[in-house]
Amino acid sequence: MLDRGIVVVVKKAASSRYARWVFACTAGELVGFGGIPILGSALALCLTSGVETPTRSLVLYAVAVIGGLGEGAVLAWFQLRALTKFVPGLNARHWILATATAASFAWACGMLAPTLDDIVGISDTTQIAIWVPASVLILMSIGTAQAWVLRRVVDNPKSWIVGNSLGWLAGLPWTFVLPSLLSEDAPTGLWIATFVVAGILMGLSVGLVTGVALLRLRPIHISDTRDKTESN
Repeated sequence: MLDRGIVVVVKKAASSRYARWVFACTAGELVGFGGIPILGSALALCLTSGVETPTRSLVLYAVAVIGGLGEGAVLAWFQLRALTKFVPGLNARHWILATATAASFAWACGMLAPTLDDIVGISDTTQIAIWVPASVLILMSIGTAQAWVLRRVVDNPKSWIVGNSLGWLAGLPWTFVLPSLLSEDAPTGLWIATFVVAGILMGLSVGLVTGVALLRLRPIHISDTRDKTESN
């Protein structure tokens, strides 16, 4: 009876932790993705209306990359609400900085091919040659950056890279599929709303997949963490 009770308590704790993590990722992308890069890009489009395409594309590229910093920081802040109790000793400042930098890098990779095409014009073959490695870098960016922070407080940080890569593989398609359903002359408000919904679904998908990886993390005992820090 005692063993069964312990199992029930452990399962409830894991379920609660998983739910908090999924909510954190969903809320983080709702605010981070929908509220910073997307609204920033929409504002940039309005302000650069009538400007030549190359200049406009450069402005949008800069806004997206800078907005990626904000998106990553917001996502990391929400994630920390679910992480700190489960992974004691996690450096919050490093987590936010790593996630923000990785998100910005991912935006830079994702916007590179279309921006170059607008500025100088590149062939489909060149775009594919850019997109293939860029896609891999995008999927691995946040997980790799966060694993670098986790390496001091968990035994298996590399599993976080795999889990995050799968999570973003599940989440990112929403940001392509939903907007593709709109016509080019659709109202700006509808475009923004569509990207916000896409952000919510992306965050939810990422949370559902990476939540499994979260439950598989093996936090290091505090004394072990100190020994590992001193040895490094």
